[in-house]
Amino acid sequence: MNYKVIKDTLRIGIGGMFVIAAILKLMSIDEFEIYIYSFNVLNFLLTSFVSRIIIAGEFILGLFLILKVNYKFTWNATMTVLILFTLFLIYTAIFRNDTNCHCFGELVELSPVESIIKNVIAMILLSIDKWTNLKPQSSKFNVQSSKFNVQSSKFKVQSSKLKVQSSKFKAQSSLLIATSTLLIVFVVSPPDVIYNKIYSEEKEISSYVLQESFDDIVKINFENDTIVLDSTAVLETRERNLMIAIVSSGCKYCHLGVKKLSMIMKRKGTDTGNVNIFIWGSDDGILNFIKETDTEDLSYWKINPRQAIEITYGRFPVFIWLEDGDIVDIGDFRNITKTLEF
Repeated sequence: MNYKVIKDTLRIGIGGMFVIAAILKLMSIDEFEIYIYSFNVLNFLLTSFVSRIIIAGEFILGLFLILKVNYKFTWNATMTVLILFTLFLIYTAIFRNDTNCHCFGELVELSPVESIIKNVIAMILLSIDKWTNLKPQSSKFNVQSSKFNVQSSKFKVQSSKLKVQSSKFKAQSSLLIATSTLLIVFVVSPPDVIYNKIYSEEKEISSYVLQESFDDIVKINFENDTIVLDSTAVLETRERNLMIAIVSSGCKYCHLGVKKLSMIMKRKGTDTGNVNIFIWGSDDGILNFIKETDTEDLSYWKINPRQAIEITYGRFPVFIWLEDGDIVDIGDFRNITKTLEF
């Protein structure tokens, strides 16, 4: 049996799995960081960095496996990562009811149990790969090896120098790959705190149309999973700090922004009475939006879609901060942490 073919196939296959998982996570980085944040271990700033470091680490391990870089270290690191991920997934399977563990981002949904099975299979294949390394080689190779051992001292010294140079080259290559991967991940999808410094463009809205909308919005109440509109309710904006989020029920980034907002506020114990969601869409769409973002405790108001588009100039979501009825700041879902000031 050709053990080299087996080893190469296993190594490249497992490495490819890590690379694909990293790329898919990066493609849905916002969902991935919200998922990590939901465990209530890190604040959102640290979560945004840790999520990207995890992605970069997976990509580096996968690439090292495929290219067979520092293989002994890479094998041990990969096995350790798989064990840690599996322990984490066991905890998730027992104590949470997640339908997607985000091991392959949003594109490929795997439950924690399914991902545990995947990791166990990967660990078995890694073990087989190591086992094939222990297989005895042919007698011909042993004879050749013996001949090579009987060399002059000069050749041994030269060989030693070559090994040192090779080790330095491998170390430099490994450092270059790791550094480049980290930079690429953070450049392709910078954390919010970096994104806001790079893209600190002024956000604009139509304050005139916003003021007009206060007379037209209708309060949304929820009774037995149905929407009940209350046209008598009035939004008070004077003598209070207020945040208004203008969203569409079918907008992906609106879902992400409001879900992130809700999670941060609940973690910090922020008063939800100061947050109002102006939403447009069908009744079913609005109900799904509220369930998926877990924001039943926020105040929802139905807004005319024409007014919503005119206020935001067609950009969704938009978050508006008011003090005593005056607009003091405007943001998007990348800088909603300002809500903690309320």
